[in-house]
Amino acid sequence: MANSPGTPAVPARRVYVDALKGLGIILVVWGHFEEYYRGNSPLFNGTFECIYLFHMALFCLCSGLVARFNIKKLILQQVWLYLLCQAAFVAFRQIVLTEDFSESGGMLTALVVPWRHMWYLYALIFWELTLPLLALLRDRFRLPGKLLGVGIAIAIGLAAGAVEWPFAFNRVFCYFPFYAAGVLFREEIDLWFRASRRLVSLRVLPGVAFAAVYGFWFVSVLRAPEPVYEGARIFNDVAYNAGYTAADRAMFYLIGLATSLALIAVLGNVKSLASLGKRTLPIYILHMPVYAFLVELGTYEIAGEKNIPAVAGWVFLTAGGCICLFGTKPFAVVLNFAANIWYKILPGLAARSGDRTASA
Repeated sequence: MANSPGTPAVPARRVYVDALKGLGIILVVWGHFEEYYRGNSPLFNGTFECIYLFHMALFCLCSGLVARFNIKKLILQQVWLYLLCQAAFVAFRQIVLTEDFSESGGMLTALVVPWRHMWYLYALIFWELTLPLLALLRDRFRLPGKLLGVGIAIAIGLAAGAVEWPFAFNRVFCYFPFYAAGVLFREEIDLWFRASRRLVSLRVLPGVAFAAVYGFWFVSVLRAPEPVYEGARIFNDVAYNAGYTAADRAMFYLIGLATSLALIAVLGNVKSLASLGKRTLPIYILHMPVYAFLVELGTYEIAGEKNIPAVAGWVFLTAGGCICLFGTKPFAVVLNFAANIWYKILPGLAARSGDRTASA
């Protein structure tokens, strides 16, 4: 249905953004569920290292591509959902994982500072505060403003590595350039996707380059004389130390952005990934408690005693099970209800009640 006069146009949903989110959630869950076995097998080391070079770049870029500033939504939906999940996880950690919060800053710190994967929702809250400035640079100053904006974002990310930040701000600063690039260059990235649909070469060449680069890196890890365990160089969210430098982080930005653009061209039109990409939030939020619970039960230790194919099968079944289960409609409905209760649901009920009263 067409928009009525004076109503802002609703932006069309980008299929490639959903496809990248679908791919990203598969990689996130697989990476977390195999992390326990890092250092034990070249196979797990190789897949982990490849995944962590770009998987969060995909998510951060996608968030920037669809971001629109709405302070009411930020507070009543995003901050609310973050604190709601954190409170549930505090209870889970205390009851199931039997954590002692007195050793890590107390209950208030546990509630506010993100638990494991929750850093992403935490970072989004801060990133969205920069949207008015990024949008101003993009819309008023065009290409010079976009280049200035992404340059500032990269400078912030690089400079932040010189400090060991409290309250989990390491990742907020480190991954900010990917989000900023999505906000600033959404028009150009849209054009890149449309061009890749028209020209086969723009899909084949990036696909070949992706397979060659990551295939080479994976084989290099497999053939390494000792297990490769590149902690800081892969996560890129810690202060520069132990040989990790600003040049490593700059390379991380280049790899993440180039890989994201390649995958937009190659997989941006895959409908199955796009369908999954519309249901990433419950999968992202709920998969980590399952992983932590399985580790707490000792199942990962037991599975690790088997041969590598059996361990890989265990990771595949647990990770795939979480994606299939939490990607179903009931979980999406429940989480959407919890997230929107203050932002949409209660205001909507109040508005309808007011309409009925007025008509009466």
